[in-house]
Amino acid sequence: MLGRHGFAMVLFSSLRRAATQPLQRHQLPVSAWRKNSRNCIQLGDVRSFKESGHTGDADELLCAVGGIIGSELPDRVARKELFEAHAVARVVDRHFPEETEITEFCAGCGLLGIFLMLLNPRRRVRCSDKKKQLLACRLQDALTVHWPFLQGITWEEEDARHGQLKTRGELVASCHACSVLSDEVILTARRGRSPLVLVPCCYQKAPRLPREVGWPWLPNWSWKRWPWLEEGSINAQGRDAIHAARVKCLEEDGYEVWEEFIDPNISKMNMAIVAQPT
Repeated sequence: MLGRHGFAMVLFSSLRRAATQPLQRHQLPVSAWRKNSRNCIQLGDVRSFKESGHTGDADELLCAVGGIIGSELPDRVARKELFEAHAVARVVDRHFPEETEITEFCAGCGLLGIFLMLLNPRRRVRCSDKKKQLLACRLQDALTVHWPFLQGITWEEEDARHGQLKTRGELVASCHACSVLSDEVILTARRGRSPLVLVPCCYQKAPRLPREVGWPWLPNWSWKRWPWLEEGSINAQGRDAIHAARVKCLEEDGYEVWEEFIDPNISKMNMAIVAQPT
C-alpha cells in the first residue's frame, strides 16, 4: 500500500501530466480559442502561444504574455482576463497613444496596466484597487523578468470613492468596474478633467448601495453621488438607459465621447466608453 507521502507523490505526478497533456484547444490556433472561458491558462498552453505568436495567427504581445503566464503561473489567470485586458489596452492605445500618465482603477490583478506599459514603455502606470491581490504581485514579478521596466508600475490600495489622480488630466482607465463602480470611475475622471476609457459591467436594475446593506464603513455612498442616474430611476430602465445617461453626463460636462467595442467573443459586456475633455 502507498503511504500518505507516496499517495501525494502519485497525485502530484498525475496532476502534472494532466496539466501538460494536449487539450482540444491545442489543435486550434490561439485566435480560434474560446476567449470568454474562465478556465485558467495552463502549462500546456505555452506551445500554442509560441506557435501563434510566431506565425502571426494572434497578436505577438498577447502570445508572449500568455506564454509567460502559462510557464511561470499556470492555473492562476483566466483566459478571459488575458484576452480582455489586451483588447482594452489596444483601445486605450489607439485613442491615446501619447498619454504617458495613466491610472487603472478597480485594477484586479493589474493585467490591463501591464499591457498599457508594454505597448508604450514611456508610460507611468498606477494601479488602484481596494486591496492588492497576491496574484498581482506574482504576475508583475514574473513578467518583470522579461520586461524589467514593468517594475515601474506602482500600486495603491484605496476605496473607489476616494480615488485620486496624481496629476490633473492623467488618463483614467478601468475594465469591468462593477455596477456603480463604473459611475465612481466617471466621477473621478470628471473631477480631474481626465481622458477616460471605461468598460462598464453589471448593469444592475436595482443595485443595493452599501449603506442600504448596512456597511458602516461606506457611509457616504448615495444616489446623490451620481445625479445622472436620477436616484436609481435610470437603472430601473436597464442597460441602454444607464449607458445613455453616462454618455450624456460626460457630453454635458464638455467631453467628446465615442463608443468602442472589443471582441464580443471575449465578453457580452464589450462596450467601452471613450471620452476626451474638449
